[in-house]
Amino acid sequence: MYLYIIFISLCLFGVGDVIYILYKNRPTKQLVCPLNSDCSAVLGSKWNKFLGVKNEYWGLSYYLSLLVVVGLFLSSVNFIFDWKLVLLLMTGFGVLYSIFLTIVQIIKIKEYCFYCLVSAGLSVLLFITSIFIYV
Repeated sequence: MYLYIIFISLCLFGVGDVIYILYKNRPTKQLVCPLNSDCSAVLGSKWNKFLGVKNEYWGLSYYLSLLVVVGLFLSSVNFIFDWKLVLLLMTGFGVLYSIFLTIVQIIKIKEYCFYCLVSAGLSVLLFITSIFIYV
């Protein structure tokens, strides 16, 4: 059961991270990067959209959908899905996309967004946790 508590906590931390980015990355606010880098360069780049939607919204939907899936699993809703496998596949995709975006920050943008890197780290931790949940 502790794995699910860890998983849910990581998802909630991810939701908080994304909401903070959404709140601070507005014209009336300023997102300050603790890494002395330019978060705005990352968040304003052409790489910050996938299918016309900003990555912040994708991230928020990612963390919230993970919470829904783990909630369905814990509530013993039995559909035709293996909820553990669904979590593993979702977090696997999440970590691959996070790796891609981190590489883009390093190679293409040459600036770093601390909050984006936190989200990438959370994706790795969620994937590792989902592996332990699956086995």
